[in-house]
Amino acid sequence: MLRKATILLPALLAATLSGCAGYRQYEVKDADLIQVSYDAVAELNSRLNRKIPKNSLIVVSTLLNVDNLNKTSAFGRIVSDQIASAFHKDGHQIVGMELPIDLFIMKEDGTLQLTPETKKELKRYQAGVLVGGVYAPGKKNTYVSLRIIDLATKTVISSADFSVPMGPDAKFLTASKEVGSTASAEATAEPQEQAAVETEKPVEAKPAKTGIE
Repeated sequence: MLRKATILLPALLAATLSGCAGYRQYEVKDADLIQVSYDAVAELNSRLNRKIPKNSLIVVSTLLNVDNLNKTSAFGRIVSDQIASAFHKDGHQIVGMELPIDLFIMKEDGTLQLTPETKKELKRYQAGVLVGGVYAPGKKNTYVSLRIIDLATKTVISSADFSVPMGPDAKFLTASKEVGSTASAEATAEPQEQAAVETEKPVEAKPAKTGIE
């Protein structure tokens, strides 16, 4: 009896270790979120219907949870900030905002449906385009859809989709929070960009013809 136990013990131990190795093999790892965001901006730029002039002002809206467009998360905020950084490196001025807006609700004529509140906020700035989108957390991946909107015509001029593995960091970052639970990130571009944008009050210049009425 002792001899049989001695023979079976190594086999059981090997099976257990093999099972642990299999578990580790399927453990989801985090992606380089910064690189993912920069690659997304590169894809958006490559799919533009028209070029965005250098040094133009771009409004980047915080990404929202697709299941509740009044909620975002640390994931939505950091990805939108990284997207803003990528556009800034390309030579654009940036304003970051938290807009409870669904960029996927389109009118029958193909133009974007903007709420009165969103129109009011956007008219404060001399911006040509709006960048925003939604994300949907899943078990193994978080799926993100981005769009660039021409504010003059309120039409989509570029779009991109990507996914992020749900590693430990991604799971932590996707915990939902109400939009506006922290102060809106209305950040200006760097001083050398000479952006006429303020965080406390509207721009004093005449409103640009954005087509938002």
